[in-house]
Amino acid sequence: MTDASYAFLRPGHYARGWHILLFSQELNVGDVKPLRYFDHDFVIYRGESGRAAVLDAHCPHLGAHLASDGGRLAGDTLACPFHGWTFDFNGTCVAIPYASKIPERAVNALRGWPVLEKNGFIAIWYDPDNGPTEDYLPDIPEWGADGWGDWQFQRSRIRAQPSDVIENIVDVAHFPHVHGGEVQSFENRFGERTVTQISRVKQTATAQMIIPPGLPFDREQLRAQAISDDADAWGDATYHGPSIMYYYTESRSERLSYKSWWVNYHTPVNDEALDLCSAVIVASLDERPLPEEFVELYPQSAHAAFGQDVAIWQDKIYRADPILCDGDGPINKLRRWYEQFY
Repeated sequence: MTDASYAFLRPGHYARGWHILLFSQELNVGDVKPLRYFDHDFVIYRGESGRAAVLDAHCPHLGAHLASDGGRLAGDTLACPFHGWTFDFNGTCVAIPYASKIPERAVNALRGWPVLEKNGFIAIWYDPDNGPTEDYLPDIPEWGADGWGDWQFQRSRIRAQPSDVIENIVDVAHFPHVHGGEVQSFENRFGERTVTQISRVKQTATAQMIIPPGLPFDREQLRAQAISDDADAWGDATYHGPSIMYYYTESRSERLSYKSWWVNYHTPVNDEALDLCSAVIVASLDERPLPEEFVELYPQSAHAAFGQDVAIWQDKIYRADPILCDGDGPINKLRRWYEQFY
């Protein structure tokens, strides 16, 4: 197989695996919401039992959208607002209010998608071939623990390819040009469904840095503070599958010491755009409480870090057969690993 033949470059192809749709806090009991991902319309709802479900959005009867007019939720079933055809979590038609018998073709005519809710997020198993789900998303030990709080997140719809985003995990050479830091150490480890980056990157005044427009804080001032603190920081970032990254980091300095989990994900909307999201929970590493200003600013700075990359992604093209040098990370190895999800 040549680089140019990668399936992830073909239009209309999306990675098989778990993809985050929402955070749990965004879907209350009784909520019915329309979503569009993978160039496909979905409806997501949370029934009376608290369980979340994702179905194809359009009724197999005459094509009405099941979230029109806010949806028609009764218990754990969802009824079409047009004629009342009613579906359960699996997409099975369980009632037609004006029919004495459900037509055989209607019983399984609506697709219900596998859903996983854990660690405070809701993910869908996307597989156009209806293959079995895989259990590769681990628990986040500190999720829900005292002192950590709920996810603080920012989501943006951007022009980019999923392959652009995931290559960041191995791209050691871009840090001093995009993120304003000098790499102290960097290692990649590949597993069957995982790829990990273990790194130490130190902010320096001499490194170049992209400053995304519209930030609610002074990015240069933040870098100056990091340089002044001279913090000892490290991070362990792991993609679990094709689109969900867990990142654990610790930072110690005289001013403050903290530990944090990030969930970074990208979910494709279509061939041209995706939703990019950074979510964080943060806690103190010692007995000192974290300053309120830091707790408020930290999630914004997490999303801004991706914003620095977005400034490049929005204008770049994808090189299927790149010219690489010995200072680049294992980009082609990453592409071969990523290909398995297509």
